[in-house]
Amino acid sequence: MNINEKVEIVKVVLIGESGVGKTSIIGQFVDQLFQEDQQTTIGGTFSTKTIKCSDGITLKLEIWDTAGQERYRSVTKMFYKDANVAILVYDITNKFSFEELKNYWVNQIIEYSSQDIILAIIANKSDLFEHEEVDEEQGRAFAKQIGAIFASISAKNNSGLNDLFLEISKKYSNSDEAFIVEEKEENAEIPKKRKESVVITKATHKKIKSKLCC
Repeated sequence: MNINEKVEIVKVVLIGESGVGKTSIIGQFVDQLFQEDQQTTIGGTFSTKTIKCSDGITLKLEIWDTAGQERYRSVTKMFYKDANVAILVYDITNKFSFEELKNYWVNQIIEYSSQDIILAIIANKSDLFEHEEVDEEQGRAFAKQIGAIFASISAKNNSGLNDLFLEISKKYSNSDEAFIVEEKEENAEIPKKRKESVVITKATHKKIKSKLCC
């Protein structure tokens, strides 16, 4: 590593209903692996991926997979607090997953995240467009409403994933260019009962809530 190179750890959390493809997105992006039948995530696991940006900035993305089932929501909340990036995922073939993203998951970010968190709205399973229940323009409009990045992707076909994470990395680092460092690192699992304090700022709530109210 260059002595002048700046390395930053960037915490990225994937949020959304169970079955929208959060685990598959991480598996495909990190290891280029896709499994049709994924086990339900309990608690949270993370994987890492390195992105090099212009101006000598290297980002070590710590990408967290969180549980989407209702009975695990109290556990999932602890992942939001110190996240730098929140990727909110819905399934284009499941309208309920999109409605819950708008009505529940975004409000969780308002409540528990920092003011400068980067948001991304992800329409997954674009390979199943013939079964689409949520038009892409609906996702784009909502992303625009809350000031989020939008991407239509397919975890199965590995379509749009690299561009998504590169765009996030460029926005985080305020860089013009970014590229992925191809490497594989082991996943790690945290204890399900790990406790973290939660800091809620009024500025955070006011900033995003004002965008949602119009």
